[in-house]
This record gives sequence, C-alpha cells and structure tokens, in this order.
Amino acid sequence: MSIFFACLISTPAIAWNPFSSEEFTDVPLSKLELQKVKINAGWARDDDQTLIFELSNGLKGPIQCGAANVELNTGKSVSKVFVPKFAIPGQATRNASMPVVKGTMKSYALTCSCFKKKGSEDCVNPLAR
Repeated sequence: MSIFFACLISTPAIAWNPFSSEEFTDVPLSKLELQKVKINAGWARDDDQTLIFELSNGLKGPIQCGAANVELNTGKSVSKVFVPKFAIPGQATRNASMPVVKGTMKSYALTCSCFKKKGSEDCVNPLAR
C-alpha cells in the first residue's frame, strides 16, 4: 500500500487527474491573457483596514489566483496566499481581500494562472467533460 502512495507523490504535477486520458498544466497567464483580466483594488467606505481586489476575467476559460503581494510606502511588503486558490470563471467577476491599511499601499500584484491542455493555448476547465 505504501508503494501506491509513493507513486502518487512522484506523479508529475502536470497530471490533473490520474484517471484521465488528457494532461493539463497549470501555467501562469501570458501577457496577452493578462490584458484581458481587469483588476481593481480599493477599500470599502466603512472599512479602511481591508484591501479589496475585484478581478474580471475577460477570457473564455477559467483562471485561478493563488497569491497577492502589496508593496507599502515604507518599502515593506505584505503578502497573502489564497488557500485554496480562488477561481474566476470565464467572463465573470470575483472579489478577494487582504489586510492593508488605506493610504499605506504603493503598488500591488496578483499571481494568477490557468489550466491548459497539452499542446493548446486556451485556458480550460480541467473538470469539464
């Protein structure tokens, strides 16, 4: 039984489902794909402690974002890892947040990716049939 688990651990990360005949790879979004994802960031009127990101996915396929990084005016940075990654379906908008005091942010960045079939350039849902 332990050999079975050892095989699972050594399975390449690109294999989404060991019972599937197709291989999927989780890849960072390309420059062209990033141009189709609109990101707004700001604070709600009644909360100056929580930075809210609004992501609009203009791609046909879904994407997922796993982390956010904010550079503060002081030169320090604040990071948040989203576990699990939050998904944004194609042509949809989703929100995420992290603790950042209003007025202290210099810049921000999000780390997003999507699944692609081997040999394809389109983002796809690996769970769709």
